Amino acid sequence: MPAASSDTAPSRVVPPVPRSRGLVFALALAVLAFSMMQTLLVPALPTLTREFGIDAALAGWILTSYLLCGAIAAPILGALGDRHGHRKILFVTLGLFIAGGVLAAVAPSFPVLLAGRVLQGASTATFPLALAIVRRHTTGPAQSAAIGWLSGTMGLGAGAALVVGGVIVESLSWHWLFVTGAVMGALALVLVAAFAPASARGQATRTDWPGTILLTVGLLALLLAISQGGRWGWTSVQVLGLAALAVAALWALVIVERRTAAPLLDVRTLARPALAITNGITLFLGFVPYLCYIGLPVLLQGPGEPGFGQGFSVTQTGIALLPGAILVFLGGRFAPWLISRVGPRATAFVALAAMGVGGAGIAVAPGSLAVIVVFFALVGLGNGIGFAVVAELVAGLAPRDEVAAALGVNGVLRTVGSALGAPVATAVLASGAWAVGGAPSAASFTALFVLGAVVSIVGACFALTLRPGPRR
Repeated sequence: MPAASSDTAPSRVVPPVPRSRGLVFALALAVLAFSMMQTLLVPALPTLTREFGIDAALAGWILTSYLLCGAIAAPILGALGDRHGHRKILFVTLGLFIAGGVLAAVAPSFPVLLAGRVLQGASTATFPLALAIVRRHTTGPAQSAAIGWLSGTMGLGAGAALVVGGVIVESLSWHWLFVTGAVMGALALVLVAAFAPASARGQATRTDWPGTILLTVGLLALLLAISQGGRWGWTSVQVLGLAALAVAALWALVIVERRTAAPLLDVRTLARPALAITNGITLFLGFVPYLCYIGLPVLLQGPGEPGFGQGFSVTQTGIALLPGAILVFLGGRFAPWLISRVGPRATAFVALAAMGVGGAGIAVAPGSLAVIVVFFALVGLGNGIGFAVVAELVAGLAPRDEVAAALGVNGVLRTVGSALGAPVATAVLASGAWAVGGAPSAASFTALFVLGAVVSIVGACFALTLRPGPRR
């Protein structure tokens, strides 16, 4: 077996470093840049639609392209990080993110803008790579605290970007959204270079091209079917064909990876009960918040007629939802303490139960702004705790030389959950059972948040089946 080697030095495992605060800050900034770009462009979609002369369906690809590229890039770049050094691949990831931001900022046409977004989507691998670096270079309470910081930062960025994006679009122009992301990425790259030590490389092996191709095809087909199902029709030839292709490609991936000496993804590891249940919990954590992300802006920006609606602008809506984003961050910071007191299983249960109570609270009074702010904050708190406990579990259950790949797969499942949440929310709001004249009614929003509460409680019960094994 070939000896392991460092990114920059002879083979040895790099020990924990004393500059953990600088390390965590640098990684948190990298995660913040990636997470903000998930939603930073949402307030700018109407502007971009006018700017490039496209319709709303085509403008939606500004968000979809980022999601698709990210879902594919996260497990692949994570696996490359496990083999070639996490810091080195994080540099590549941030470099692609910066290049994508610059390209999109100066884009003369919509296809060029979309190409920039595809490059930016690779930054989804930032989170698993950052957690892998934390796992390797910190220990004990410092490691748990760092995981809490990174998990909380991811949720904070996505929520805060709705406010920041609205302010930038209204005061400057859409170009500055990409400039902001590129500057944050460049600063994160400098800080990672300064504070993150070289990680030990894994065993030198050939690239698993069959596994890479099958994973790419399977995820691309799956997420396209999910994200476009509402538009194309869930029983359309396109959606059914993509679903069949996804099943075939992912099934072939399992067969190929089990027979490959150095697989891109170790399916035996992913099939271990504790890790499989943890990934199942992640689907719930991705699905439920997206019901809120889709439903609450429609609710808050409604005309203010009897029953629902506040007549808010995009920026006002972002400010109303900001407490929820802050509670995601605080939930991530609170999770390590909770895990140390009651264990990961009970913590996962608390996280999903809190989201269930939050959804139920909004369902009771969707016309009250105070109720929406308070109970969406509770959804955010539960989501932040959930992100952190899942990250802690995956980082602890996966072997040290596979942790980034395992976290990348976990990120894919979160994306799948989110991708499912968007069309489900849209379908509920447009359902003839509750809509009035084709538009959502108060009953539509009640049904949507009841659904969120029910799914959260089901997820909480599922979390009770978790039996975490020893850390690896």
